[in-house]
Amino acid sequence: MTLKKYQQIKLIITVVIAVIFSQAILYQNYLIPLTTLVVASLVLIWLRRQVKEVIADERDYVSAGKSANLAIQIYSWIAVVAMFILYSFKNLNPTYEPIALTLAYSTCTLMILYSFIFKFQNKIKFTPSKNKFLILMIILSVVLGVFTIRLFSGEDNWVCQNGQWVEHGHPSFPAPKTICK
Repeated sequence: MTLKKYQQIKLIITVVIAVIFSQAILYQNYLIPLTTLVVASLVLIWLRRQVKEVIADERDYVSAGKSANLAIQIYSWIAVVAMFILYSFKNLNPTYEPIALTLAYSTCTLMILYSFIFKFQNKIKFTPSKNKFLILMIILSVVLGVFTIRLFSGEDNWVCQNGQWVEHGHPSFPAPKTICK
């Protein structure tokens, strides 16, 4: 496969993913986009291995590494500043506190993940068998994440039925303010 053909297919897959994501959000189905993203990623990885031309050289990888490092640093600073601002105004609006905590935990998770990946890449040379292992671990993590969300999601919730919010169990919070379709 040529590089041009690969880039065209990649563009088509990106458009298809965007359409699937937008439709899934409209129908409030979040499992389909997650599955689509995993399948599309695996297809793109397989297609990339079919390309016989040079896709990127060392300069591209160095530039990508520097860009990723800078993006992580910028996001972390913005998230930490926003977290402190939101947390300081939690008395004005109680919903600011969970947003601030989400920013704090997501930033910590990003930094820890970056550190682990950095150490992993410095110690282990990637080979095709290790790439397969890494892909398998990512897929298992996603499946475990979906299973955990489903297992630990509360049974006490509000469900939309026939245009009305109906109690499912005994929710400890009021019905959503959004329109039930």
